[in-house]
This record gives sequence, structure tokens and C-alpha cells, in this order.
Amino acid sequence: MSFLKKNTDFTSGEHISIISEECYFQGTLSVQGSLRVDGHLNGSVDNAKHIFVGDDGKVEGDLSAKTIILSGQVNGNVCADDLEILSTAKITGDVRAGRILVEQGASLNGKVVVEPPKEEVKK
Repeated sequence: MSFLKKNTDFTSGEHISIISEECYFQGTLSVQGSLRVDGHLNGSVDNAKHIFVGDDGKVEGDLSAKTIILSGQVNGNVCADDLEILSTAKITGDVRAGRILVEQGASLNGKVVVEPPKEEVKK
């Protein structure tokens, strides 16, 4: 099971930013499209559409996006409409999501809040 369709290209024709395996980035990123982290990011990401942290990716900071898929390591808070935590992921920090999927074997150390985005809440 996955929040993204199996045959859907991660970028879907959008702009994608990549922090590759041998890259290190320090600072805050404001990403309008998608971001893939296979290297080391020391900072926060906000306003992204999709964030994918690969098996070897490491993030030390907060992540915020519509859809986040974590396969690597995150030390920080995570906020997403849809959050997928794959079996190889290690997260230390609080998680807030509208929907969450956690595979067996994943490590999550923090508070978890699952609630629909505010625009979907019925009055």
C-alpha cells in the first residue's frame, strides 16, 4: 500500500530538487515542487509538494509537505497531509499527518498526531 500510485513518476513533470548521496546542505529550503534527499540535509524544508528521503538520506531539521515518504533517517518534526514511513526509516521527532502509513521495521520515537487537514474538517 502506498499513498502515491505505483505507476506515478515521483516528479509528475514538476520541478524536483535533489540532494544527492555525496552532497551536504545546511540551511532552510523553501521548495515549491518536490525534493529528494539521498545525502545529508542539516536544516528545515517547508512548502514542498512531495519530499522523499532515500535509504541513505539523513535530515536534521523539520519537514513540511503535502506528501512525505521516509526511507532514511530524520531527526526533527514531520508534518504532512500524507506520510509514509518505510521499513528502513528511523525518525526521532514529533509527527503530524492527515493520513499515516508505517511499515513493519520502521523506527519512530516521538509523539504522533493523525488528523485531517483543516480544510477537510467538517463544521
